[in-house]
Amino acid sequence: MENMTLNQLIFKVLLNPYVIGTTIAVILMLNFCCYVASYRKKTPKPKGKKIKTAPAPAPAAGKEGGSEASSGNASPAPEA
Repeated sequence: MENMTLNQLIFKVLLNPYVIGTTIAVILMLNFCCYVASYRKKTPKPKGKKIKTAPAPAPAAGKEGGSEASSGNASPAPEA
């Protein structure tokens, strides 16, 4: 083969869409593999200690003053 025909053949092969697509796919795959191989998980930040608070005292059930009516759990008074 002459140099001129060989150059034309190589040029046509390199501009083939299948060759271009395969080259792009291989480059992306290698880039992803290098990313996975060099990935380092970030070290977790130390959390501060939680301060325990005392629970709030529950309202007494027998007292008057509308504590049951305000909580929404009281049943309506029966009508006589």
